[in-house]
Amino acid sequence: MSTARDTLACDDAPDLSATTLVAAVLQAQKAILRQLDAVLSPLGLSFPRYEVLALVSAAPEGVVPMVRLWRTLDRHPTTIGSLVDRLEAAGLVTRATNRADRRETLVAITEKGRGTTSAAASAIDQVSMADADLMRRLSVDLRTLIACPTPEDAIGDRPPHSPLEHPDTKHTAS
Repeated sequence: MSTARDTLACDDAPDLSATTLVAAVLQAQKAILRQLDAVLSPLGLSFPRYEVLALVSAAPEGVVPMVRLWRTLDRHPTTIGSLVDRLEAAGLVTRATNRADRRETLVAITEKGRGTTSAAASAIDQVSMADADLMRRLSVDLRTLIACPTPEDAIGDRPPHSPLEHPDTKHTAS
């Protein structure tokens, strides 16, 4: 199986079209998810289950309404329900009706769930896709890209030598 590293040398200047960027991001997502699933699997988790577990664990008092999980993770209610079913079967979360509003279902973390969340976060922190400097630059660039409604908003917010910066674009401080 070839990887992006096999295909492109770090010094190559690939086509910077939107199509190329989208394809590269999606390929990177697949590679990252494969690595994350590999480190989470021994804990009985997939990355989507970890996302739910981490959100519940980070919530005040470790309790989250199901509707917040749907909205935050931008997933269909049935998908979230299935993920919560698996977490509940593993003893990582519990599900209960909100006493104050019986229309609402609450998901709560268990002690076993807190331990698993901590172990999973540690495992994820050990995943290394590239050298630390490249990972930092990519993180900044991706967060900038996500935060900006248009590409023009991002100009001047990227560090010099950003991989997302077109060679014809002059970096100017704002």
